[in-house]
Amino acid sequence: MRQCGVLMYNWFARLCECIKSCFVFLCCFCCCCCYGNKVSAVEETRQIEVGAMVEGDKKKHNKIKTSKYTLLMFLPKNLSEQFRRVVNFYFLIVTVIAVFIDSPVSPFTSIAPLTFMVLVTALKQGYEDWLRHKADNKVNNQIVEIVHKGVIKEVRNSSIAPGTLVRVRRGKEVPADLVLLCSAGEKGKCFVTTANLDGETNLKTLRVPVPLVGYTPDILPTGMKIEVPHPVADLYTFYGRLEIPGLDSLPLTPDHLMLRGSRVKNTEWAIGCAIYTGEETKLALNSKYSGNKFSSCELAINGFLLFFILLLILEIFVSLATKMLIERRNPERDLYLGPGNPVPAPIGAILQDLFSFLLLYYYIIPMSLYVTIELYKFIGALFIGWDEELRCEETGRPAVANTSDLNEELGQVEVLFSDKTGTLTKNLMVFKACSIKGHVYEERDSKLYDTERFNEPVDTLQTDIKFFFTILALCHSVQISSEDMKKLSARLSVTGNLQLVNFFRRKKVKSAQNGVLDNVSWNSIINPNGSKMDYQASSPDEKALVEAADRVGVTFLGEEGNNMLLKVGENTEMYERLQVIEFTSERKRMSVILRDKDGKIWLFCKGAESSVFPLCKDTALIEDTNRDINTFANRGLRTLAVAYREISEEEYDKVTEAIKRLDGKSADALQQVTQQYRVLERQLILVGATGVEDCLQDDVADTLASLRRAGVKTWVLTGDKVETAINVAQSCAHISENDRRIFLIGVETDEALQAHLEECKRITHEPSYRDLTLIVDGASMSLVLDTPSAPAFVSISMMCNAVLCCRLSPIQKAKIVRLIKNSPERPITAAIGDGANDISMIQEAHVGFGIFGKEGHQAARSADFAFTKFSMIKKILLVMGHWYYQRLATLIHYFFYKNLVLGNIMFIFQIHTVFSTQSIFDSMYLTLFNLGFTSLPCLILSVTEQRWPSDLLLKNPMLYRDIRKNKLMSWPHFVAWCLSATYHSVVIYLFSDFMITSSVISVDGKTVDLWCFGAALFHLMMVIVSFKLWLQARYHTRMFVASIVLSLLAYVLFNTVYALVYLQIDGDVLGTYTRLLSSTSFWALNVLVVVACLSPDYVVRLVSDKWGRRQVDKTPAPHIFSTRL
Repeated sequence: MRQCGVLMYNWFARLCECIKSCFVFLCCFCCCCCYGNKVSAVEETRQIEVGAMVEGDKKKHNKIKTSKYTLLMFLPKNLSEQFRRVVNFYFLIVTVIAVFIDSPVSPFTSIAPLTFMVLVTALKQGYEDWLRHKADNKVNNQIVEIVHKGVIKEVRNSSIAPGTLVRVRRGKEVPADLVLLCSAGEKGKCFVTTANLDGETNLKTLRVPVPLVGYTPDILPTGMKIEVPHPVADLYTFYGRLEIPGLDSLPLTPDHLMLRGSRVKNTEWAIGCAIYTGEETKLALNSKYSGNKFSSCELAINGFLLFFILLLILEIFVSLATKMLIERRNPERDLYLGPGNPVPAPIGAILQDLFSFLLLYYYIIPMSLYVTIELYKFIGALFIGWDEELRCEETGRPAVANTSDLNEELGQVEVLFSDKTGTLTKNLMVFKACSIKGHVYEERDSKLYDTERFNEPVDTLQTDIKFFFTILALCHSVQISSEDMKKLSARLSVTGNLQLVNFFRRKKVKSAQNGVLDNVSWNSIINPNGSKMDYQASSPDEKALVEAADRVGVTFLGEEGNNMLLKVGENTEMYERLQVIEFTSERKRMSVILRDKDGKIWLFCKGAESSVFPLCKDTALIEDTNRDINTFANRGLRTLAVAYREISEEEYDKVTEAIKRLDGKSADALQQVTQQYRVLERQLILVGATGVEDCLQDDVADTLASLRRAGVKTWVLTGDKVETAINVAQSCAHISENDRRIFLIGVETDEALQAHLEECKRITHEPSYRDLTLIVDGASMSLVLDTPSAPAFVSISMMCNAVLCCRLSPIQKAKIVRLIKNSPERPITAAIGDGANDISMIQEAHVGFGIFGKEGHQAARSADFAFTKFSMIKKILLVMGHWYYQRLATLIHYFFYKNLVLGNIMFIFQIHTVFSTQSIFDSMYLTLFNLGFTSLPCLILSVTEQRWPSDLLLKNPMLYRDIRKNKLMSWPHFVAWCLSATYHSVVIYLFSDFMITSSVISVDGKTVDLWCFGAALFHLMMVIVSFKLWLQARYHTRMFVASIVLSLLAYVLFNTVYALVYLQIDGDVLGTYTRLLSSTSFWALNVLVVVACLSPDYVVRLVSDKWGRRQVDKTPAPHIFSTRL
């Protein structure tokens, strides 16, 4: 036998090796056939012929597909997905075994629950996919207009392919990513909003390439080609090249790209060439799912399941071994029971007994647990949107739960990572002060004062001041809506100034008078009612600076094509914009190149001082301005440095010629267009700096103080200067003046880093009554992240109550979250932000929160939960997180408890019957126990239970500490529930056995048979597990109490009918339950068992409630932070 096993093993091993070798060969063969030498030939760009239509090419269609299933493949695909879950596969195997063996219970007890679970899940997923199909069809079948051979045609959205010319009318959405080729607007302008993409509602200006300005669809040049790189998800990155026959190739920038999902505004129509369609559009690439997040509670559930599986295996083999031993040692049993199995028993008989015990005991594993948990999470997520306290008072926007899988994780957060701007602050910028040529000026009551002389405002038309604010009024991306321009034009028409009227009516302005327009009475035209210009900007900083320039007399009046109009005092000036070098997170500055009325070329630049100062040449002024910037930062102001440079005509022509020589055959070459203009950013002359205040969000200080008392460590991750960040952190109670601060600032070498870490480690180990605060900058973090020094930094930071990280890039934020999340303590992390630069941090954390902010809604859409104010996180964590976690813990423990009671009674009965493999319960009872009799009360409790009321949890944040680190789902709690289940099952069985065997409880004087005994046990078990759940509840709603009573009444009614109707499944249950109901002894047994089982639970409940109230009463009063601001 052993040799046979060895031979089989060797044969199987050789077969596996053979299959593995064949698989490797096939993979290599396929790679060679499919790719060959083509890998090196893959180009970085693609070329699109303008106006070409590819008919019938499904790979290039504009069809969007978010659905998972088709009608034909729904059943097999959905079933395969469901049975990938280990629990479902386990129950499937058990069901198959029940069908093919002589089962002690009806196979229906396995088939019915499994079918119900699979059916409910399939219906839920099928309905969700049907909604996705419906949404897809609505988008794909929309009618759009295309231009084919000069003729406008209406086609379905899905038929658009790269190269198709698409016309988009005003108010319509752009159906694909298009390169703008012609527009109804003068000077080739097209205004769009991108609210569907990034949440920004301001108008964005797109421009037709200069040679095509004024063209209409019927006269567009033929033979044009567009070269673009392969699609990327970044909404703000695009480089390309347009080739027009007979002309030099033109570079394409984001100003020429109409993104799918954007909407045309203030422009009658616009025509563009499709370059990215369908799943390649930036909207589709940004909609792709980033990955699953799993609750830490699932690990506890898996651990409990593993324990029950091991217990099941132990019970099976102990029962099998005991039965075989009893049969061998008691051969006289055959005289009564008939011939038994021979010794040794055959394999078939052993397997029959083994699988019979499996079918008897497998009920201890709750089959409907996962279905109930999914329903609980789905319903629980709805309460977040229904909560009126989480609804914004100004906008009426409710909170949103983008996922229901992480509800209970809200009660486990240990570290919260927060952005500052727009999250802790309102992102509402107010201009406060500026430094010009070493002099500091402050704005008070819309007037500018010299800080050395506050007795009277300064003359804002002084040369230095006027030039400084002229730069602010020209170096920006602020827009003025067409409606405002029309109103201004109407007011100007009264004055009779034809040049200005033509400008605001979008007509070409002659460059007469050297670019200086006639003077008009501006105060009576612009703001007859005392109102100012209504600016729209993607950045609140830019809007605040342009509005500040307006208040001091330098007003930006709008732009026409590349012409920008300013009002300086009572005069008007026009500048020709030659190029804009956009702001990026890497550059941290923005520049604009202009030509003034005298033909001089200027470069105006503003940005972070760390990126502007190295480009300036006046060292003395840099020191003075840097001193003023530090002063602004100490007041909590956001700062920008302002500089300029005059560019010679020869230098500018040299750069433009270099751009024309770029071949544009690669993505890198296309990016060189902007790089060439950056060469001009050198030898700048520093003018000064600005200081802008970012107002704090409402109730931020109270929220952060409550989170600190709850034991949640808060990290603020920001790109601001250290001084600014510290002052804002103090004003919002993130850190206190009484904290002991540890600095890790300006570290440049690994040796210096090690010295700093050793000092920080020494400080953390010193005894002190003060809380510790760690302050780090981005330069130092770059030496920590992804280096051997990271563990030392983690150990130091985890000993601090608050951490403030300054001058960070978005990728550093995500790396810091990952570093702490994967630290040895494995804390549960949460991240909150409002901007697109916070998405990586939000998605990296265990739980992501998004703020519907002024920087857009990308963060809110990418987060797990989204709301409008930072202060709402207090209720979401301390109240809803507490409730969700406690509810899930009760739900899971109760499911295991009630199934263990059932399983223990089955096991005790096997002991009582010498492991006969006879079931004590009828199969109908086993089928409906989890599905019908006990499911509804448990589900209702899981969505209504409140261990503590909302106001108490908010007043006592310390209660949050009692549930962290999965305390309610720890092994001691689980063992307590298991001991309770064991005690209840023993009491139910022994009391019932004693009552029934020692007395006659039937009215007719007959003894109780097997099925009557089983009915009595099941009835008592139903009463005990129902009352146990009732006793466990702290918040008794009418719905919950009614569900308990109605479930018991439904069970009694069903069992009565079942006992009156002759429907034999396992045994003869006819009349069994009705005989019990008519027995006085049976009702006495009910009272006795309820008192014996639940008296200890009631005592434990009283003690725990008294202890809980004592802990709440001991909770200290909130600590008040004192700050300088």
